[in-house]
Order: sequence, then C-alpha cells, then structure tokens
Amino acid sequence: MSVNLSTIATARYAIHQLTGIDNHAIIEQVLAEKDNRRGDDPADSNYEDSPLPDTPEVRALTVQVADIMREIDSRLAPSPFWSHILNPGESTMFHTHNVGSYPGMGLSWVYYASFPKRSGNLVFICQLNEERIFHRVEPAVGRLVIFPASMPHMTERHAGEGERVSISGNYFLPFDVTLAVLAGKATSKVREFAR
Repeated sequence: MSVNLSTIATARYAIHQLTGIDNHAIIEQVLAEKDNRRGDDPADSNYEDSPLPDTPEVRALTVQVADIMREIDSRLAPSPFWSHILNPGESTMFHTHNVGSYPGMGLSWVYYASFPKRSGNLVFICQLNEERIFHRVEPAVGRLVIFPASMPHMTERHAGEGERVSISGNYFLPFDVTLAVLAGKATSKVREFAR
C-alpha cells in the first residue's frame, strides 16, 4: 500500500533585527501613554494595549516596518498600530489580529523595544484535530516578528522584572487583491506566510 502525505496547514513567520531605533525614547514615550488603554475589559486582549505616540522615534520604527512590508507586497496597506505593555505577572491571552470587518489577507507584526529576562515568549498556536501545537519564539530587543494576521497567538506570563514594551500592528491586502490571489488570478508573497 502506498501512502501519500500532504500538508494540511502550515504557517510561516519572519524575523528581522532592526537597527538605528531609539528604543529608550520609544519606551519612555509608550509608558507615558500606558493609562490610555485601548480597552477597559481585562478579559479583552486590548486591555494591555495603548495608542502608539506619533513621535520621530516611533516614526523611524514604523518606516522600517513599512519598508519590509513593501518588499513582501507593495499593495499591503497599514491598519492600526499600538503599543503593548506587560508588567510582571501579566500575560497576553490567546487571540488573532484578523479584523472581522476587514476581509483582506493580512500580516501582523510585533517589535520588541524592551524584553526583560523571563518576560514571556511569543507563542503561536495551531490546532490539528485534538492536538494543539505550541511554537515559541523568544523575543529580543530590536527584533521584529511578522506573521499571518489570522495566526492564533499569546504571550507567556511575565516572570521577570520591569515592563516589557512591544509595538504591534497589521497590514492587509485590499479585498479585490485578496480575491484575485485566492482565485489564482494574482500572486502575493503574503500567501507564502499562510498556506
């Protein structure tokens, strides 16, 4: 008997080490906004999120992210960006960055301005039948991680000291481009992140 194995699902992520970013200034600016949470419900993953300040240091970061996204696909359009602060003892609940009202294919990103020792790995989660697969990515200061917006993920408990500051956001393909890619009438490197 011959058995043919096929892949049911794969997900890919990319890691970039950014340079020339003033992380100390970004941390200070983000922490100044920490009481302006994006959500008031502690059961919502937006609870740890704050608006991203519009400063030259933050713009220097988002320009580098935009350049990388343009290399992936120039048609990707930015969606909201935000800062994420974890204090000791906190974690980020299981969630995705897929935006229900935005039907395009998307990529999410997270950049680590600070990462105290033992402050929680990024964990991607895949469910295959009854088996749940956890893939851990260890953050580092200056590290940018890009992944499919639909990829379920979480952050492990912050077991270290000090605040863990990251910046996140999304980029999506326009809906008409998404439909063309899914129909095989167009191509996009975004598709390579989630097959």
